[in-house]
Amino acid sequence: MSGPAGRIAGAALAVLATVVLVVAAVVLMTRGDDTAPVRIITPQTTIEPEPATRQIRVQVGGAVVSPGVYTMQEGDRVMDAIMAAGGARADADLSTINMARRVQDEAQYLVPAKGETSPTTSASTAVVVARPAGGKSAGLVDLNAASALELQELPGIGPKLADRIVSHREANGPFESVDDVQKVAGIGPKTMESIRPLIAAVREP
Repeated sequence: MSGPAGRIAGAALAVLATVVLVVAAVVLMTRGDDTAPVRIITPQTTIEPEPATRQIRVQVGGAVVSPGVYTMQEGDRVMDAIMAAGGARADADLSTINMARRVQDEAQYLVPAKGETSPTTSASTAVVVARPAGGKSAGLVDLNAASALELQELPGIGPKLADRIVSHREANGPFESVDDVQKVAGIGPKTMESIRPLIAAVREP
């Protein structure tokens, strides 16, 4: 083949040969370490230990199989405390008990019997608690007995709100339930959420 066509074909072959040589050289250079051992680096994972659950002590009495003081785990519910005491007796009245409520350390939970009139029934918390002297009810702040100073121990309750709670109680009588404290000006849902586990509304017979 001669002429322009032959020269073009020759040039194309020369370019192709050059490309082949370059590719071959690159392959040879990159294969130089093919026999080197492969090192696999695995990411280091740190297993965080499970936080220890704090143990608490509660007293369970009333219409239960085995009244007594029991060790519970923080976060346990009233139903767990009743089960720890052997469960409720056949004559127990569970209709007023909030079984899902979390138990509190040093609290006393008394399960009423059917037809029993208890002087310390908290309708809203649905837990029957013994009432010691002062404004504390088994570790809870009793809205119907606590002084303004004791009420200030609650989160979000300052001197003004504490005085309002006492004034409302004196003007309208004892709180029927813990939820009634929301009738006091300044106690909204957020404050109520933070103090609910810490309060009781114990009523005299």
